[in-house]
Amino acid sequence: MRIMKRFEEGLIGMGIIVATFVLFVNIVLRYFFQANTTWAEEFIRYVMIWITFIGASVCFSRGLHVGIDFFLEYLSSRWKLLFGIFVNIVSIIFMIFLLFYGIELVKFSVNSGQITPSLQIKMYWIYLGIPVGATLSIIHLLVNTFSRIKDFMYQSQSMQTEENQK
Repeated sequence: MRIMKRFEEGLIGMGIIVATFVLFVNIVLRYFFQANTTWAEEFIRYVMIWITFIGASVCFSRGLHVGIDFFLEYLSSRWKLLFGIFVNIVSIIFMIFLLFYGIELVKFSVNSGQITPSLQIKMYWIYLGIPVGATLSIIHLLVNTFSRIKDFMYQSQSMQTEENQK
């Protein structure tokens, strides 16, 4: 899992660096040389799509998605774990839908032969970010959910042991 997290973070970092560099070069060309690249904005848009979907999986791996901190402050640790498990299950269901419809979009794009206007690359390469990000998110959510279930079971056993000792 650590290798996968580092790969995802590295991919996002490289995407941001490359998009920033291309944007900077495009601005310099536009304002100082009155030359404009037709492909730069399109390239940056597609890199940002990939960054967004892979970034979602990184957020899930860190537990940074869907939180209601105000509400959680009033719950016991046991209910916090149960609520976290519930949120993860709902998120997994959403990601499964996103995966399914992302694959359908990729298949449609492959069959239709769509290409991008400036870069002239197949659109399915851009749309592929959706199922890839959803798959990575599902993996992280499953790991997080099983960890929370294990913590919940351990906490339940600890509470039961304390009650038996009384």
